Amino acid sequence: MLPLSIEKRISQPGLLERQFLNYLREANAPIDQSKSIAYEVLFDVKKSTAQNNVELFTGQLDQAYTNIRGTYVRPQSEHFLIYGIRGYKEDDTIEQPFVPLANIPMQKGFSSNDGFVDKPVAPYSLATLSISVNSVRMSKKIPLTEFDNFMVNKERGTVYLDQPILWEGQTELKLRVETNDSNNVFPGIAGENESYLRFDLLGIGLI
Repeated sequence: MLPLSIEKRISQPGLLERQFLNYLREANAPIDQSKSIAYEVLFDVKKSTAQNNVELFTGQLDQAYTNIRGTYVRPQSEHFLIYGIRGYKEDDTIEQPFVPLANIPMQKGFSSNDGFVDKPVAPYSLATLSISVNSVRMSKKIPLTEFDNFMVNKERGTVYLDQPILWEGQTELKLRVETNDSNNVFPGIAGENESYLRFDLLGIGLI
């Protein structure tokens, strides 16, 4: 039996792609007809050791920790419409050290994977996520507890947005995770037992 999303694509081929282009036109985003429409997952990983706020998809780009090429500012006309966000914390049952990125053990969502604590714990239970594009707040303070939906493994750790976020070409996106409390910092010891956060942006874009 085919998934419902695939059945819809077969019954109405090209519908979502046309809707995407219409969305771009209504947003007055320039469209380069030579570009192709594709589903993408853009990810970024940042060290969170002993910090009470972490910013992703901005700052110094390290190619080992992201699949975005060259710079966080997308090329002109390469617009990306975000419809979902997937969050990961470091797997706290696996000992470090680990380098490079391929060896960082990550788990979807922010619940502890301690068998006796099957729920988010501080600071994750106190943290929120916000997204801004060109300094305009597009999504404000989503609790990280929203990412612990305990759905099937493929969807676990995922929040689907009620209103998609358009990341236009030549603009800067910033995803910020924060506790706003100096007493509630993300775990880890600098230089010894580092801690990381990863976020995926799920969307459809022009490439």
